[in-house]
Amino acid sequence: MMKRPSENLNPWGTFPQRNKPNRFGKPGWIPIFYFLIPLLVLSTWSGCGNPDAYQILDTPHQVIDQWGKSRVYTLYRPPGQKKFPLLVYFHGVMSDGFKSIPALKNYTGSPVEETGLIEFCKRQGIILLVPRSAYRYTFLNQEATGWLPFNKEIDGIEKMIDLVVEKYPVSSNGIYLVGISAGAGMCHHLANRRPDFYNTILSHSQGYVGQDNILLKPTVEGPRFGVVFCFTRGDYDNLIDICIQSEKIYRKSGYRTVLLKNLPPKSHSWSRESNRRFWRYMQNVGRKQN
Repeated sequence: MMKRPSENLNPWGTFPQRNKPNRFGKPGWIPIFYFLIPLLVLSTWSGCGNPDAYQILDTPHQVIDQWGKSRVYTLYRPPGQKKFPLLVYFHGVMSDGFKSIPALKNYTGSPVEETGLIEFCKRQGIILLVPRSAYRYTFLNQEATGWLPFNKEIDGIEKMIDLVVEKYPVSSNGIYLVGISAGAGMCHHLANRRPDFYNTILSHSQGYVGQDNILLKPTVEGPRFGVVFCFTRGDYDNLIDICIQSEKIYRKSGYRTVLLKNLPPKSHSWSRESNRRFWRYMQNVGRKQN
Protein backbone atom coordinates (compact mmCIF):
# COMPACT_ATOMS: atom_id res chain seq x y z
CA MET A 1 0.00 0.00 0.00
CA MET A 2 1.44 3.36 -1.02
CA LYS A 3 1.91 6.01 1.68
CA ARG A 4 1.36 9.69 1.10
CA PRO A 5 4.31 11.61 -0.33
CA SER A 6 7.15 12.37 2.04
CA GLU A 7 6.69 16.10 1.28
CA ASN A 8 3.60 18.24 0.49
CA LEU A 9 2.43 17.96 -2.35
CA ASN A 10 2.54 37.52 -29.30
CA PRO A 11 0.63 34.67 -30.89
CA TRP A 12 0.76 34.84 -34.65
CA GLY A 13 -0.30 38.34 -35.71
CA THR A 14 -0.78 40.06 -39.04
CA PHE A 15 2.13 41.55 -40.91
CA PRO A 16 1.89 45.28 -41.60
CA GLN A 17 1.30 46.32 -45.17
CA ARG A 18 4.31 47.83 -46.87
CA ASN A 19 3.64 50.50 -49.50
CA LYS A 20 6.99 50.46 -51.22
CA PRO A 21 8.86 47.44 -52.56
CA ASN A 22 11.61 46.00 -50.40
CA ARG A 23 15.03 45.16 -51.75
CA PHE A 24 13.94 41.62 -52.61
CA GLY A 25 11.33 42.77 -55.08
CA LYS A 26 7.59 42.53 -54.35
CA PRO A 27 6.19 44.08 -51.16
CA GLY A 28 4.69 40.87 -49.78
CA TRP A 29 7.71 38.62 -50.23
CA ILE A 30 9.11 38.81 -46.69
CA PRO A 31 5.79 38.08 -44.89
CA ILE A 32 5.25 35.03 -47.12
CA PHE A 33 8.82 33.92 -46.48
CA TYR A 34 8.35 34.06 -42.70
CA PHE A 35 5.06 32.21 -42.99
CA LEU A 36 6.66 29.37 -44.93
CA ILE A 37 9.56 28.78 -42.52
CA PRO A 38 7.43 27.15 -39.76
CA LEU A 39 5.71 24.96 -42.34
CA LEU A 40 9.04 23.71 -43.63
CA VAL A 41 10.28 23.02 -40.09
CA LEU A 42 7.06 21.20 -39.20
CA SER A 43 7.29 19.10 -42.33
CA THR A 44 10.85 18.10 -41.51
CA TRP A 45 9.93 17.24 -37.89
CA SER A 46 7.02 15.00 -38.82
CA GLY A 47 8.84 13.28 -41.65
CA CYS A 48 6.06 13.92 -44.16
CA GLY A 49 7.26 12.51 -47.45
CA ASN A 50 10.82 12.16 -46.18
CA PRO A 51 12.02 8.57 -45.68
CA ASP A 52 15.16 9.86 -43.94
CA ALA A 53 13.24 11.73 -41.20
CA TYR A 54 12.61 10.60 -37.64
CA GLN A 55 9.92 7.92 -37.83
CA ILE A 56 7.06 7.09 -35.46
CA LEU A 57 5.90 3.54 -36.13
CA ASP A 58 2.85 1.98 -34.46
CA THR A 59 3.35 -1.80 -34.13
CA PRO A 60 5.36 -2.08 -37.37
CA HIS A 61 5.72 -5.87 -36.93
CA GLN A 62 3.19 -8.23 -35.41
CA VAL A 63 3.97 -9.69 -32.00
CA ILE A 64 1.81 -12.42 -30.45
CA ASP A 65 2.68 -13.59 -26.94
CA GLN A 66 2.52 -17.12 -25.64
CA TRP A 67 -1.01 -16.48 -24.35
CA GLY A 68 -2.20 -15.69 -27.88
CA LYS A 69 -2.59 -11.95 -27.36
CA SER A 70 -1.47 -9.57 -30.11
CA ARG A 71 0.81 -6.98 -28.50
CA VAL A 72 0.85 -3.26 -29.24
CA TYR A 73 3.86 -0.96 -29.15
CA THR A 74 5.25 2.26 -30.63
CA LEU A 75 8.73 2.62 -32.10
CA TYR A 76 10.49 5.97 -32.50
CA ARG A 77 13.32 5.55 -35.00
CA PRO A 78 16.10 7.96 -36.06
CA PRO A 79 17.00 8.07 -39.77
CA GLY A 80 20.00 6.23 -41.16
CA GLN A 81 21.49 2.77 -40.99
CA LYS A 82 24.29 3.34 -38.52
CA LYS A 83 24.01 1.52 -35.20
CA PHE A 84 21.83 3.22 -32.58
CA PRO A 85 21.29 2.49 -28.89
CA LEU A 86 17.82 1.20 -27.99
CA LEU A 87 15.87 2.59 -25.03
CA VAL A 88 12.78 0.68 -23.84
CA TYR A 89 10.38 2.69 -21.64
CA PHE A 90 7.78 1.33 -19.18
CA HIS A 91 5.22 3.64 -17.58
CA GLY A 92 3.81 3.17 -14.08
CA VAL A 93 0.51 1.57 -13.08
CA MET A 94 -2.50 3.35 -14.62
CA SER A 95 -6.19 3.43 -13.73
CA ASP A 96 -9.07 5.84 -14.27
CA GLY A 97 -10.20 4.85 -10.78
CA PHE A 98 -7.21 6.59 -9.18
CA LYS A 99 -9.03 9.91 -9.59
CA SER A 100 -11.27 8.87 -6.70
CA ILE A 101 -8.30 8.35 -4.35
CA PRO A 102 -7.15 11.68 -2.82
CA ALA A 103 -3.47 10.70 -2.61
CA LEU A 104 -3.49 9.70 -6.31
CA LYS A 105 -5.81 12.24 -7.92
CA ASN A 106 -2.90 13.98 -9.69
CA TYR A 107 -1.00 10.78 -10.46
CA THR A 108 -0.91 9.82 -14.16
CA GLY A 109 1.50 6.87 -14.33
CA SER A 110 3.92 8.95 -16.42
CA PRO A 111 2.98 7.97 -19.99
CA VAL A 112 5.91 8.48 -22.34
CA GLU A 113 4.41 11.73 -23.68
CA GLU A 114 4.93 13.30 -20.23
CA THR A 115 8.54 12.19 -19.76
CA GLY A 116 10.38 14.23 -22.41
CA LEU A 117 11.99 10.99 -23.62
CA ILE A 118 10.57 11.23 -27.15
CA GLU A 119 12.23 14.60 -27.71
CA PHE A 120 15.40 13.55 -25.88
CA CYS A 121 15.85 10.35 -27.91
CA LYS A 122 15.29 12.24 -31.15
CA ARG A 123 18.02 14.75 -30.27
CA GLN A 124 20.44 12.06 -29.08
CA GLY A 125 19.89 9.58 -31.93
CA ILE A 126 18.33 6.81 -29.82
CA ILE A 127 15.73 4.28 -30.92
CA LEU A 128 12.85 4.44 -28.43
CA LEU A 129 10.56 1.44 -27.93
CA VAL A 130 7.38 1.95 -25.90
CA PRO A 131 5.43 -1.27 -25.24
CA ARG A 132 1.80 -1.10 -24.16
CA SER A 133 0.75 -3.25 -21.23
CA ALA A 134 -1.78 -5.90 -22.23
CA TYR A 135 -3.26 -7.37 -19.06
CA ARG A 136 -5.48 -5.90 -16.36
CA TYR A 137 -5.36 -6.54 -12.64
CA THR A 138 -6.73 -5.06 -9.42
CA PHE A 139 -4.67 -2.46 -7.59
CA LEU A 140 -5.99 -0.44 -4.62
CA ASN A 141 -9.42 -1.92 -5.42
CA GLN A 142 -9.29 -0.39 -8.89
CA GLU A 143 -9.00 -2.06 -12.30
CA ALA A 144 -5.52 -1.14 -13.53
CA THR A 145 -2.85 -1.83 -16.16
CA GLY A 146 0.87 -1.65 -15.58
CA TRP A 147 2.94 -4.81 -16.18
CA LEU A 148 1.31 -7.21 -13.76
CA PRO A 149 1.17 -10.10 -13.67
CA PHE A 150 4.86 -10.15 -14.65
CA ASN A 151 4.72 -13.73 -15.91
CA LYS A 152 2.04 -12.84 -18.48
CA GLU A 153 3.53 -9.54 -19.64
CA ILE A 154 7.16 -10.60 -20.04
CA ASP A 155 6.91 -12.96 -23.01
CA GLY A 156 5.35 -10.41 -25.35
CA ILE A 157 7.76 -7.69 -24.28
CA GLU A 158 10.82 -9.86 -24.86
CA LYS A 159 9.50 -10.72 -28.31
CA MET A 160 9.07 -7.01 -29.10
CA ILE A 161 12.63 -6.23 -28.02
CA ASP A 162 14.10 -9.17 -29.94
CA LEU A 163 12.16 -8.19 -33.07
CA VAL A 164 13.39 -4.59 -32.92
CA VAL A 165 16.97 -5.79 -32.48
CA GLU A 166 16.52 -8.11 -35.48
CA LYS A 167 14.82 -5.61 -37.81
CA TYR A 168 16.56 -2.33 -36.94
CA PRO A 169 20.18 -1.15 -36.55
CA VAL A 170 20.62 -1.55 -32.78
CA SER A 171 24.16 -1.30 -31.43
CA SER A 172 25.67 -4.29 -29.67
CA ASN A 173 25.60 -3.90 -25.87
CA GLY A 174 23.34 -0.90 -26.45
CA ILE A 175 19.96 -1.99 -25.01
CA TYR A 176 18.68 0.06 -22.07
CA LEU A 177 15.56 -0.52 -19.97
CA VAL A 178 13.96 2.41 -18.15
CA GLY A 179 10.77 2.60 -16.14
CA ILE A 180 8.96 4.22 -13.26
CA SER A 181 7.20 2.52 -10.35
CA ALA A 182 5.66 -0.72 -11.67
CA GLY A 183 7.48 -0.08 -14.95
CA ALA A 184 10.78 -0.03 -13.08
CA GLY A 185 9.83 -3.37 -11.54
CA MET A 186 9.38 -4.76 -15.04
CA CYS A 187 12.88 -3.54 -15.96
CA HIS A 188 14.38 -5.57 -13.11
CA HIS A 189 12.47 -8.73 -14.04
CA LEU A 190 13.46 -8.48 -17.69
CA ALA A 191 17.12 -7.78 -16.94
CA ASN A 192 17.44 -10.62 -14.45
CA ARG A 193 16.07 -13.11 -16.98
CA ARG A 194 18.84 -12.17 -19.46
CA PRO A 195 21.53 -10.41 -17.41
CA ASP A 196 24.11 -10.36 -20.23
CA PHE A 197 21.68 -9.03 -22.83
CA TYR A 198 21.02 -5.56 -21.43
CA ASN A 199 23.49 -2.74 -20.86
CA THR A 200 21.82 -0.77 -18.08
CA ILE A 201 18.46 -0.35 -16.40
CA LEU A 202 17.10 2.83 -14.83
CA SER A 203 14.85 2.10 -11.87
CA HIS A 204 12.75 5.20 -11.13
CA SER A 205 10.86 5.07 -7.80
CA GLN A 206 10.99 1.29 -7.40
CA GLY A 207 13.39 -1.61 -6.87
CA TYR A 208 13.63 -5.31 -7.68
CA VAL A 209 10.58 -6.74 -5.93
CA GLY A 210 8.19 -9.60 -6.47
CA GLN A 211 4.44 -9.22 -6.89
CA ASP A 212 4.17 -9.41 -3.09
CA ASN A 213 6.49 -6.35 -2.88
CA ILE A 214 9.25 -8.40 -1.20
CA LEU A 215 12.79 -7.34 -2.18
CA LEU A 216 14.64 -9.79 -4.43
CA LYS A 217 18.33 -10.46 -5.05
CA PRO A 218 19.81 -10.51 -8.56
CA THR A 219 19.57 -13.95 -10.15
CA VAL A 220 23.34 -14.03 -10.79
CA GLU A 221 26.32 -12.30 -9.23
CA GLY A 222 27.60 -9.12 -10.87
CA PRO A 223 28.93 -7.25 -12.50
CA ARG A 224 26.43 -7.70 -15.31
CA PHE A 225 24.09 -4.85 -16.37
CA GLY A 226 24.42 -1.46 -14.68
CA VAL A 227 21.63 -0.20 -12.41
CA VAL A 228 20.67 3.46 -11.87
CA PHE A 229 18.18 4.00 -9.04
CA CYS A 230 16.42 7.30 -8.42
CA PHE A 231 13.51 8.88 -6.60
CA THR A 232 11.92 12.34 -6.52
CA ARG A 233 11.48 14.89 -3.76
CA GLY A 234 7.79 14.06 -3.42
CA ASP A 235 8.00 10.29 -3.77
CA TYR A 236 6.24 7.83 -1.46
CA ASP A 237 8.19 6.87 1.65
CA ASN A 238 7.88 3.12 1.08
CA LEU A 239 9.11 3.40 -2.51
CA ILE A 240 12.06 5.55 -1.45
CA ASP A 241 13.03 2.90 1.07
CA ILE A 242 12.71 0.14 -1.55
CA CYS A 243 15.03 2.08 -3.89
CA ILE A 244 17.63 2.52 -1.16
CA GLN A 245 17.52 -1.10 -0.01
CA SER A 246 17.45 -2.55 -3.54
CA GLU A 247 20.49 -0.49 -4.53
CA LYS A 248 22.39 -1.92 -1.55
CA ILE A 249 21.45 -5.48 -2.53
CA TYR A 250 22.65 -5.03 -6.10
CA ARG A 251 25.87 -3.34 -4.98
CA LYS A 252 26.66 -6.14 -2.51
CA SER A 253 26.07 -8.61 -5.35
CA GLY A 254 28.83 -6.98 -7.39
CA TYR A 255 26.77 -4.74 -9.68
CA ARG A 256 27.72 -1.22 -10.74
CA THR A 257 25.04 1.06 -9.27
CA VAL A 258 24.12 4.72 -8.80
CA LEU A 259 21.47 6.17 -6.48
CA LEU A 260 20.10 9.61 -7.42
CA LYS A 261 18.08 11.20 -4.63
CA ASN A 262 15.44 13.92 -4.29
CA LEU A 263 15.06 14.77 -7.96
CA PRO A 264 12.38 17.12 -9.27
CA PRO A 265 9.40 17.20 -9.42
CA LYS A 266 7.71 17.12 -6.02
CA SER A 267 5.46 14.20 -6.94
CA HIS A 268 5.52 10.51 -7.82
CA SER A 269 6.21 11.10 -11.50
CA TRP A 270 9.03 10.87 -14.04
CA SER A 271 11.82 13.41 -13.56
CA ARG A 272 11.91 14.74 -17.13
CA GLU A 273 14.35 17.46 -16.05
CA SER A 274 16.86 14.70 -15.33
CA ASN A 275 16.84 12.88 -18.71
CA ARG A 276 20.27 14.07 -19.75
CA ARG A 277 21.66 13.18 -16.33
CA PHE A 278 20.00 9.75 -16.48
CA TRP A 279 21.57 9.02 -19.87
CA ARG A 280 25.02 10.04 -18.69
CA TYR A 281 24.85 7.77 -15.63
CA MET A 282 23.41 4.85 -17.59
CA GLN A 283 26.37 5.00 -19.96
CA ASN A 284 28.84 5.32 -17.08
CA VAL A 285 27.67 2.26 -15.12
CA GLY A 286 26.83 0.07 -18.11
CA ARG A 287 29.00 -1.95 -20.41
CA LYS A 288 30.82 -0.18 -23.22
CA GLN A 289 28.79 -0.18 -26.46
CA ASN A 290 30.14 -1.76 -29.62
